[in-house]
Amino acid sequence: MYDAINSRYTYKGTDILKNKLDIKDEELLKEYETRIVAFKIATISTANIPKEYTPERLKFIHKYLFEDIFFFAGEYRLENITKENFRFSEFQYIEENIKTIFDNINIPEMKKMPFNEFVKKISYIMTELNVLHPFREGNGRTIRELVREICFDCGYVIDWYEINHDDILKVSKKAIFDETEQIKMLRRSIKKIK
Repeated sequence: MYDAINSRYTYKGTDILKNKLDIKDEELLKEYETRIVAFKIATISTANIPKEYTPERLKFIHKYLFEDIFFFAGEYRLENITKENFRFSEFQYIEENIKTIFDNINIPEMKKMPFNEFVKKISYIMTELNVLHPFREGNGRTIRELVREICFDCGYVIDWYEINHDDILKVSKKAIFDETEQIKMLRRSIKKIK
């Protein structure tokens, strides 16, 4: 969970996120969230996703994945958050910083990159979005879906379900200071479409 003092997103006196089902049991909410988001990830390819890689596309992905659970789906967070003593980007700078990240996503150029350069670019996008943490909840899953789409549009596949979830979290935390392990994980996991 994130540490946010008197969060506008949680039920008073708890750290449980306000949700559309009014579930106030943390384990039950996590179980419901896990199931519905897994279903949404499996069906997102049928959705009318914005064609361009812009911040609007990331908002769309987040909304699609979490709209059945959270009222804030598809909206940038409006408070500062920390997790395990790491402070994510100040919420006031999300709009400005996210534009810079997406200005660096150029699919035609990325298609031409040698594989190792492509992997480094993907790692950079993941790390920058992770540090920004634009949403109150669901950042990792949203970022991974965006990366899956970028890879696919560039002629590659990555199946996040084939990678140990704890390993993904571990390397993404370290990538904030050193991307070496995340790059190695991506290099092993991204495959060329035959």
